[in-house]
Amino acid sequence: MRTITIKLPQYHGVPVEAERISPDVLAGLSIREISEIEVWQGNRRLRLSDIFLISGDTDPDKPENTRVVVEGDLSKVKRLGEGMSAGVMEIIGDAGMHAGNSMRGGVLRIKGDAGDWLGREMRGGRIEVDGNAGNYAGAGYRGERCGMRGGEIIIKGNAGAFLGEHLCGGTIEVMGDAGDFPGCANQGGIIRIHGHANLPGAEMVKGSITAGSARVLPSFAYEDIVELGDMTYKKYVGDLVENGKGELYIASGQIGK
Repeated sequence: MRTITIKLPQYHGVPVEAERISPDVLAGLSIREISEIEVWQGNRRLRLSDIFLISGDTDPDKPENTRVVVEGDLSKVKRLGEGMSAGVMEIIGDAGMHAGNSMRGGVLRIKGDAGDWLGREMRGGRIEVDGNAGNYAGAGYRGERCGMRGGEIIIKGNAGAFLGEHLCGGTIEVMGDAGDFPGCANQGGIIRIHGHANLPGAEMVKGSITAGSARVLPSFAYEDIVELGDMTYKKYVGDLVENGKGELYIASGQIGK
């Protein structure tokens, strides 16, 4: 597998638009050609090599045979892995906003925290975050009817507000807590929150949300006690304000109705 390493030697406070850092774009280019890729830092158009140190295997290959490693404090580097359809991308450090936008395949691993809008409108592939994620992970951008449509997002820490807003498909799993309104306006898909969720499923019409504990909206109707795997959950259906048929499962013994 071809490996390309892109290192940020020092923190840049001015955001960088880095949507072209992905296996799909870089796989077929030489190291010299990668260095010449244009990126925007604020209102300045620069070459990739003006900001990053670039090294790796020189021979071009297919995206599915390419591994891109990005290192450094990337919290102000946006859109990493945008639109990727194959290959592997590893971010060693924190990632900025919009990582994995419109991702269709491949694997994106973030060895730190992720900014807002992680996996926005994702359609396939897998995103793994070792730390926390910001607001709107797996959501749709302003005005979009659907957010995430397919694929998988795994967040090992906590997630911010509006996790999976407008979710239409795919799976999001959060090992910690989620902020306000996870699964807001869901139209499908699966959200699993191992910790606490605050007001999940507002305005949802389809899909399912599972949480370890939650503050549940009064517009959800308690239905039954169910067994999922080796766990017992209270099942609710809603959001009845939207005549919704979404399913909400809260670990038995936690706050329900």
